[in-house]
Amino acid sequence: MKMGITVKGSFRFTKKERITQPQDFRRVMKLGRRHASRDFILFIQKNENTFHRLGIVVKKEIGPATFRNRMKRYIREFFRLHKHQIKGSYDIILMVKKGCSFNRYQEAEGELRRLIL
Repeated sequence: MKMGITVKGSFRFTKKERITQPQDFRRVMKLGRRHASRDFILFIQKNENTFHRLGIVVKKEIGPATFRNRMKRYIREFFRLHKHQIKGSYDIILMVKKGCSFNRYQEAEGELRRLIL
């Protein structure tokens, strides 16, 4: 017996939805639009695919490895759950600013929601 809500579409974060190549990061950061919030910088550029791609930049100066990894998990989780609400198809790069201090996913989600959606 299955419990829960059934939703249309996939809520996975697949390999094809990742930006992995350094030249792709450079292209989006140079040519894409830039939006900033208190803790994030968003670079966004239209792509030729039928899906969004996400790249995450968290520099070492942000904090210890455990904190940097937590920030990346929060961003990936937000993208996984909300990518269907973003119209069009974009390459999205999220850079975490120095001084970022999230303790809970809900705090990060609120700011990412204001920035991206």
